[in-house]
Order: sequence, then C-alpha cells, then structure tokens
Amino acid sequence: MSGAESLTPGAEVDSLAARTLQIGEWQADPVLDELRRGEQVLKLEPRKMRLLMALARRPQQLVTLDQLLDEVWGDLVVTPGSVYQSISQLRSVLGDEASQPRYIVTVPRKGYRLVAAVSEVVAVATPAPAAGATSAPLQPEPEPKRRATDQAVAPLVLPAPPTLPASPAPSLPSVPSRRLLLGGSAAAAALLGAGGWWAWQRAARMPAGDITLAVLPFDDASPKDLEQPLADGLAESVIGALSRHQQIRVTARSTSFQFRSAQALAPQAKQLAVTHVLWGELRRWQQGLQLKLSLHRAADSELLWHHVLESQAAAVGSLAFSAANAALQALGVAPLPVSAAPMPLADAYELYLLGLHHQRSAQIEGVLKARAYFQRAIDADPGFALAYVGQAATWIAEFHYGSGLGFRTMDARAQPLIDRALQLDPEQALALGLQGHLKANLSQHEEARRWLSQALEKAPSDASLLNWSGSNESDDGWPARAQPFFSKAAQLSPLAVQIQHRAGLAAIHAGQYEAAEQTYQRAIAMAPQHANGHWGLGILGFARGRLADAVLGYRKALLLDAKREPLWQQLAWLYLDLGLEDDAHKAFAQSQALSATPASARVAAAYRFVQAGDRAALEQALRLTSAEAASERDAVIDAALLRLLLGQKDLALKALESVIGLVQADPVPLYNNWLSFQGQHILLDVATIYSAAGQGEKAEPFLAQAAAYIDRYVKQGNVWHAAGYHRARIAALRGQPDAALAALEDAVRLGWRRGWWLAQDPALHSLRDLPRFKAVLARIEDSNRLQRQRLLA
Repeated sequence: MSGAESLTPGAEVDSLAARTLQIGEWQADPVLDELRRGEQVLKLEPRKMRLLMALARRPQQLVTLDQLLDEVWGDLVVTPGSVYQSISQLRSVLGDEASQPRYIVTVPRKGYRLVAAVSEVVAVATPAPAAGATSAPLQPEPEPKRRATDQAVAPLVLPAPPTLPASPAPSLPSVPSRRLLLGGSAAAAALLGAGGWWAWQRAARMPAGDITLAVLPFDDASPKDLEQPLADGLAESVIGALSRHQQIRVTARSTSFQFRSAQALAPQAKQLAVTHVLWGELRRWQQGLQLKLSLHRAADSELLWHHVLESQAAAVGSLAFSAANAALQALGVAPLPVSAAPMPLADAYELYLLGLHHQRSAQIEGVLKARAYFQRAIDADPGFALAYVGQAATWIAEFHYGSGLGFRTMDARAQPLIDRALQLDPEQALALGLQGHLKANLSQHEEARRWLSQALEKAPSDASLLNWSGSNESDDGWPARAQPFFSKAAQLSPLAVQIQHRAGLAAIHAGQYEAAEQTYQRAIAMAPQHANGHWGLGILGFARGRLADAVLGYRKALLLDAKREPLWQQLAWLYLDLGLEDDAHKAFAQSQALSATPASARVAAAYRFVQAGDRAALEQALRLTSAEAASERDAVIDAALLRLLLGQKDLALKALESVIGLVQADPVPLYNNWLSFQGQHILLDVATIYSAAGQGEKAEPFLAQAAAYIDRYVKQGNVWHAAGYHRARIAALRGQPDAALAALEDAVRLGWRRGWWLAQDPALHSLRDLPRFKAVLARIEDSNRLQRQRLLA
C-alpha cells in the first residue's frame, strides 16, 4: 500500500483507542465495548467498536475502504463485504438509516464519513463542599454533585495525521497486499498467477459460462480531473480484452457505460442479465498510472474484491490486459493468454485511448477528433496495430454518418490501414472483424463472412463483431441467419439501440412483425430519448401497409432527432402515399436542407410534382437539377426516369448513357435490401429507360439481373411487399401483363400502398387501361383514405 494511503495509526492516534467518546446521542466506551444513551446500555462486538472508533477518530472526513480493512481487520484476510455488513449492523445499533444518515454517510465507491458530532468524555474530579456551607436562598437549584468517577463532556481535539511520504510504503506484514506493480505483459501475467492469496475468498463463485461481466466507465481520481477521457478509454480496452475470453460474457460498452456505479446498475441487473460489475478508479502518479479495481455482485452491488494495479510509464500499454486478467482471477476463471503482439509505446497507447473516448461520441465531430488521435498514436508508434484499426474505423463511420463520403473513398482510405494492422498483428480480432465489416459494406458478403467468422473465434463475446456479422447476413438477404447474431449481441448490450434496430429490421424482413414490434418497444423502454426505436415502429408500419402508424413512428423519431436527413425523406414519401402534399413538401424541404447529396435530395423532392400532376413544376425542378446531378450517378438515373413522364425519351436516354459506363464497370451493386424493401431498384429504372427508348435488347440484361436478385432474396426468407412491385415492373417490361398484375395484387395484399406512383410509373405504362390494374389502384386508395382519416382525426 502506498504511503499516501497507509493509515497505520501513529502513537498519538493509538492513545485515543481507550478514550470514551460522545458520538451524537451515544457515549462509546471502547474499553468496555459499550454504547450508552441515558439509561440504555448496549454491548458491541469488539470489532464493531473498533470500526466505530476508526470512523470517530476522523469526524467529518472520508475513511476509505482500504483504511478500514487495514485498521479493523488487519489481523484477518476478509473481503470488503465484511465492511459493508458491519457498517449496516452498526447503523442498526445507532438507529441510523443509510437513506437519511445522521451518523454514517456512504461515499459511493470510496468509503464512509462519520457526520455526527464527536467529542471526548473526560473524567473531572470535583472537590467536596466546605463544612457548613449552605445553598443561598432563591437561587436556581444547583446541578447534582459529581463523584470523582463522574465524567464531563469536553471538546475532542484529535492530533493531525502524520505527514506520509509520497513514495509507496511497505504493506503491513499481517495484511495481504492488494497491489501489483506492472513491468510488462509477461511479468504481469506471472504476478497474477502467483497472487491467488489476495483474490475473492468467501463469495460463492459461478461457473464461467454463467458469468456476464459489466465493465463500467472508470473514474478519474486525478487532482484536477484531467484524465477522464483516458479512464474511459482504458475501461473500453478492458472490455475489448475480456471479449476474447472463451467462456465468460462481457457486456458491451454501449450498455455498461450507461452506469457510473455498481449501485446504479443493481436495479437493472436482472433485466440486463449482468451477474458481476467491474469498476475502476484511475490516478496518474509521477512514474505512471495507478488503477484501483473493485468487483461487485451485480444484483445487490456488494463488493466482492478490491485490488490496485500500478503501472510504470513504460508499461502503461499492458494495463488493460493486466486489469482484465486480475478480474478474471477474482472470478475464478482461466486468464487470457498473453498476446504475441508487442506492447505499444506508452505515449501511443494513451493517444489511442483518447481516440476511443472521442469515437464514442456518436457524432461526426467526435469521429474526426478520434481520427486525429489515432494518427498521432501511429506517429508515436508505427508498430501499434490497434491504432491503425481505430483510424480505419473512423473512415467507415464517416461513410455511415452520411457526411457525403463515397464508399469508394471510404474503401480507399480504410483498406490500407486494415492491411497494415493485420500485417502487424494477424491475430487481432478487431482488425479481422473490421476487414469483414468493410467487405460487407462493399457487398462482398461471402468474403465478409469468412473474416467475421475468424474474428468471432478469437473474441466470441464482442458485441460489435456479432452486430457486424448479423448485418452482413441481413444485407446478404438471410434474415433468419442474422437473427442469432443480433440476439447474442443484444444480450451483451441490451441498451445498444443500433443492435436492437438491426434485429428488428431483420425480423421485419422475415415477416415476423410481432417480434419486430416487441424489439422496438423494448428499445424505446430502454432508451426513450433515442430516435431509433420509434423509427423502427415507423418502418414496421410501412412494411405492414399501416401508413398512419408509419407516419406517427417517423414523427416521434424526428422529434427526438430532427437532424436525421434520411428519415425526413422517408416520411415525405409516406405523406405522398397518403395524399398529404403540403406535409410532403415540408418534409422534403427538411431533407434537402440536411442532405450531403443535394442533387439526389432535389430529384427526390421533385416526385411531389408527379403526385400532384404538375408537369410544369416537374419540368422546372429537373431543369434546376440537371447541372447538380451530373456528379451524382444515382441522381442522374432518377432524373432520367422522371423525364420519361414528360415525354422526353431522348433526353432521358442521353442522361442515362452519360453514366451507364459507371453502372456497368462498378462491381458494387447499385441496389441493396434496404432500398429494395422501400421499393427502389436502380437496375429496373435503367431497364425502364432503355425500354421506353425502344432499346429492349439493352434493357434485358438489367431485367435479368434484377429478377435474379429479387428471386434470391425472396427464396432466402425475405417478406417484402415491394418484391411484388419489382416483379410487376419486370413482367410488364417483358410484355407479360397477367404476371405483372398477379404480382401487383400480391404486393397490395402484403401492404404495398404507393398507388399514386403505380399510376405514373413508366415501367407499368402498358397496364394502365386494364380493369385489374384499376381495381388494384382502387383497393390501395380505399385503404389509404381510412389511414388518412385516422391520421387527421
């Protein structure tokens, strides 16, 4: 124990041990182990009296858990649970309550303070009265005379605590050490193996497979509170290390970091399926870092184990690994094997931890700050594999934040960084997983599956790897395969709304609507201020053809997060489906104001003129976007499709031909299950333009590719009402009206409600005069009218 914390009483303090103290309403006699209040006398067990006196010697001051263990239980090896139990019993004797303390106040995660008034009871000898003395008449009655053994109360003046040296002092010989000094990964592992005598002694241990450990954000105990980002990054690194364990489960950061203490998590421990909690307190000292760790039982936050690690500056890179193994030993399970990767340089590791801290912000600004820290870590230590992984992840994150970064640029930036990380550390699970995640973003799903499988073999309890694996399966059109990954990820991180969202979306694609609703309702209950739960209910309403439910879900989501541009555009289309043109106009305006691809947003907004039948406004909108759209391939094709509605077949074909080379040369498909689920398929738009221009031979390859895609996804278990719409377009363009109408009827049965566009879609031009087609439009309008009335009621 360091000298700054050692509380071996000095001679002056020891002399207080036999003094009687007045503590609030009670007199405490440590010689007789008695508490007295008036005529009431209570006998205390000697160790509880020692506990009370240890607190009373420092009135109004914090007495730490370590101090109490050393002073009261120095002759025994006990768990901190003994302190908790004794404090509780002492409160009961004093008539105190933890919720409204008059005697003992709990300082969470630190110790206790005695807040009652404390003074010394000193003996006072009283001389006998002089002979013949009498009381003066009409004076107040004097107090009773005191015997020589009577006691009077005088203020207690305690000696100042001795000045302690700053360097670590030797531990008391009778108390097992609770501290390890780290000199490197291998040395730390050896010390951990030899240090079993300080581990958790009395609490019943669980089988490893039943343990779910939540690592809370570590506290910053530095004098000026400057190390909190470092403390958070270190806790996240401990989670990363523990996720490699093959038996225990570790809760993901996105859930465990919602709590600052074991006491705060305890009420939700059962719901979160957490059995144990690991918490830490980080302090920088002259030569390095000190990390105090405590392990708690999750259900009642009882402290089971306490430990201190001190790391020299040069060995800071091994601190997270050592903390993880210390906790594993306390849990009684096998430690993690020492990594073959070299320990990073201290400066680089600290910069990496700061990068992790900023990456957690869930904002693009935080992602960019994290990238700068990861680059500084690479500059400080070019051989630090995780720094390259962190920087690669920022490029993928920037792409997903919709900042305008194209996926090709994302790939060009991220791939070399991942390659370098794997070159430095081929066994790094996060690098393997990020490689798979990148491949999934490029629609290379089979390759992604191989990388992610390797990563999960090495870190089976990593929620990010599980989420990426589920997303890859879902995007590849396998919702049933995705669900076990999402389910396990959600067990490890029940409060991760993004995981819940993807799990709900997979259930929607599989047609499991009740399960999807339960998932999104659970997400709302656990994170009521996050938009994704309500967004999920909006998507579910769209999938079921319940457009009023869909609109309400989107509205609630946007009340919570009004900067979600894709949600504004999706809501605008729902308004168009319901014939609410003014509302659609406002939603499209919000989308345009927020969009990182203005041409695409402007073309999308032009669809409201189609719904309104305003050809002049549509013409003007397309004219304004023609220059902007030239740089956005998808916007060019979308605008060309709309030109067909104006009878401008030549202009439409010319626009298409300007980008068709990009369409054919790009190995990444122009479609995905999310867009297809919503009713968009760019290959069918290309085929429609070629067919309208009388170039059916050019249209057919695109029709074949789109048909194969839709057929495969339906066979793999996807239930989309839009699949019927896509099949209807394919059949109509191939001159198969009966097949097209049957597909449309199937789409409407499943919930397709975009009737206004069916009436305008150039791909369905050949069906417009057929009675069955008109009947389909009538059924959609009847349903939408009821939905509109409900929404406006």
